[in-house]
Amino acid sequence: MFQRYHLSGKTFGTTSRSKGRSGNDRTYPQCSPLTGEMATKHEVLKRISSVALVHIAAHGKMETGEVILAPNTTRENPQPHEEDYLLTMKDVIEAGLRARLVVLSCCHTARGEVMAEGVVGMARALLGAGARSVVVTLWAIGDEGTLEFMSFFYDALAKGKKASEALNQAMKCMREIEEFKEVIYWAPFVLIGDDVNLDVKDIRSRNK
Repeated sequence: MFQRYHLSGKTFGTTSRSKGRSGNDRTYPQCSPLTGEMATKHEVLKRISSVALVHIAAHGKMETGEVILAPNTTRENPQPHEEDYLLTMKDVIEAGLRARLVVLSCCHTARGEVMAEGVVGMARALLGAGARSVVVTLWAIGDEGTLEFMSFFYDALAKGKKASEALNQAMKCMREIEEFKEVIYWAPFVLIGDDVNLDVKDIRSRNK
């Protein structure tokens, strides 16, 4: 149920390589991952305020775009309550962030309540909490296509592209793969906030 939760800060800039579907080598920033049952709401909130790059791959709540994490394990009740696992807008605002980029690789994270000032949801909460830029999704996303998309996206970021350029590059690469050329695979990701790039040296120096 719970996939990956990546927090990248001091270790950003150390890279690893793997081969994508196309057979090309790709370079990724090394990160400090929380996976599976370790990715509890408590642990996420404890770390999220101190890192420069946040990547969350989990389930999104369809109605609000809020993120479903692993439940906190401190309660004696074996049936967790929603507040034990749902990362809400209030949680994010109270935690505070200094991330240059937050990627919510979860379904429906661009959703929220439509108000006079626009859509009020997770993206606005993250920006209000201090994040410079946020990548969110407009609809449900599949695991395999998203993994491929994010591989292209982070490859472009690692090469110095700005976030908007990296998204466009990932979209272009996806359209060139027969299995993922349909709009549903490459179009749900949108960038909100500043068009940042991730300067490896700058991130590492700020985290010393």
